[in-house]
Amino acid sequence: MPFGDPAAFRTVDVPDGLGAIAIEGSGHEFTLKLAGDPIAQDAAVESGSIEWMAKRLSGPHDPVYGIEEWLEPPEWDALRQWLRHVEPGDDPTVPLRPLLNLLAPGLYEVGIATLPKPFIVGTEPDKLRTWYAGMEDKRDQSAIVPVHHWSPRPDVVAEYKDRCSTQRANPASVVLTHPDSEVYYLLDGHHKLAAYMEAGRDPLCVVIELNPDSDFGYPDHLNEPSTEYRVEIKTRGDGLLSVVGKDGASALRIAGEAYVVEGYTDSGSCDRLAVRSGDPRFRKRMRRLSQWLREPDPGSAAEMTRTVWKLLAPGRYGLRRWVPRQYYVEPFHGNRYARWYDGISTPCSGTALIPTDQWPPANGETVSEYRRMIRDGARPLVLTLRASPPEAENELEEDCVAFVIDGHHKLAAYREAGIAPHCLDIAKLSDEVACAPRDLRDVLGGDEVLTANAANLMRWLRSPHRI
Repeated sequence: MPFGDPAAFRTVDVPDGLGAIAIEGSGHEFTLKLAGDPIAQDAAVESGSIEWMAKRLSGPHDPVYGIEEWLEPPEWDALRQWLRHVEPGDDPTVPLRPLLNLLAPGLYEVGIATLPKPFIVGTEPDKLRTWYAGMEDKRDQSAIVPVHHWSPRPDVVAEYKDRCSTQRANPASVVLTHPDSEVYYLLDGHHKLAAYMEAGRDPLCVVIELNPDSDFGYPDHLNEPSTEYRVEIKTRGDGLLSVVGKDGASALRIAGEAYVVEGYTDSGSCDRLAVRSGDPRFRKRMRRLSQWLREPDPGSAAEMTRTVWKLLAPGRYGLRRWVPRQYYVEPFHGNRYARWYDGISTPCSGTALIPTDQWPPANGETVSEYRRMIRDGARPLVLTLRASPPEAENELEEDCVAFVIDGHHKLAAYREAGIAPHCLDIAKLSDEVACAPRDLRDVLGGDEVLTANAANLMRWLRSPHRI
């Protein structure tokens, strides 16, 4: 029986957690620790493709690692009974409190979810298990590392299967994860998980996700449009999303790899070029970004800002709600590059918005729905990211680039409605030099036609005068 729509995830503060359960790491490598001992690891595999690995670690075989063996306060029985049958509208933070108190101090996102297409990894100590992580997004597949014995007892698994089918019960397991990890660590409910998998059903889980960027508060100035940026500093995290260089020689990187590079061609005019990578892995990565940024309220600057802040690499950023007086969209064509201002010495068309997804957007119904909302007075946000703030005081004289990270359907709807788009515009403030030649080389991917078109830009990036 379908579980139904669960309640939204809740942010839970654990200020005085005992630290008996902790997930540590950042970027592309994570370790689960129980009682201070490393129990399991997962990490990206540097092999030139999207590959992830997980393994159990040889360590003490103490029954403390089986939650059912712990000395329990009375609250544990209430938690156990609740996990035997969970309803869609339940607030998990109340019965889960005794377990939450065992976590390392910090903020966590807690909610109920079904994990699609689960598969078990890391069951044998020190035996590396790798898989193609083309899923990139944990919504496509669910790699699960048990912290207790696997496989569970068949008789108990059979009992849970019977309860699910005949009693319509919704038993739930408990998993811990990190937003940048591709793995869920199974803390409790091994028999329940096995029962769901044997029945061919996606398992129901209470998901506890570490919030590594809990120090960011929503800037109120984003409630109203402004031409000025407010500076915010991000100090932690490796960041899935980054922009490097400066306007006229910048690169948009996803997961540390260049996706789009733009710059002047140094042809004697203001001729500018943008090249997009042909690596198919970026389709998954951009979809992952879009899913993270999709919120129930598409016009909520607060929710979008909190989400994108978690994804950004550390650095100094300017944030504003931007309503451009003049702009144009410069799409990529089949050959993966766009060229504009060819032969023009004095540009006056405003900011060039560079799509990172298909343009025009494919889903006409979505565009129509946003157009209706806009004409009714809503102002959904388009997310733009740029390497540096524009230098021109007069916006109509700007010759600059902003990458459209999310909101392509919204942008198309604004254009159809004849209304200037509202953008959450983020500018990197710390770089003073051009992006690296390797960024351009990576997006060219050895294509001879693209390499010839970008030859002048490559020469300039390699010159000692690129600062």
